Amino acid sequence: MKPLSASLIILGLAVRLLAPSSAAAQSESPEAREIVSLTFALGAFDAHVAQAAQIGTSTAKVHLEGRLGRQLSEDESRRLTGVLVRVIKETLPRSDYEAVLVDVLVRYFSPQELKDLVAFYRTPLGTKVLRFSSVGTEETNAAIQRMMAARQRELLERLAAEFVREFPALNRELERQQRR
Repeated sequence: MKPLSASLIILGLAVRLLAPSSAAAQSESPEAREIVSLTFALGAFDAHVAQAAQIGTSTAKVHLEGRLGRQLSEDESRRLTGVLVRVIKETLPRSDYEAVLVDVLVRYFSPQELKDLVAFYRTPLGTKVLRFSSVGTEETNAAIQRMMAARQRELLERLAAEFVREFPALNRELERQQRR
């Protein structure tokens, strides 16, 4: 398998995992929808897209650099992230993502709990909690990205070795296809 193809497969799997189920589209809870609306008004959707794009960029960058035999420039890395953000937003519309989150809230919270959460999120402290959630997620993700960057090649090498060990027949099949 070509390295960039692996990145696209990983990104495709992430998009499929985040895609709404048919049940998600059918979930009706005004409180759950309001919670999602309040959350997204404070940047949660963009934070999730940015996180997915950073993950995709990290993976694609390693493979591109391997194929190119050089490191991507800061500008190339930034532009690659921009491409991934656009692709994710075009492939996974915000409304679909909202439907998934509404479905999750409805499954994990009772109608009364959802009403209580809405009441809380309408308070100054509740708004601060929602705002922190987005900021906290972004800051935590950035810190994790920095920690992982130093070990990215090692992680990919170990993942490749584990893949070969765990799936020898599948690996041979991939090698045959790559030779074609």
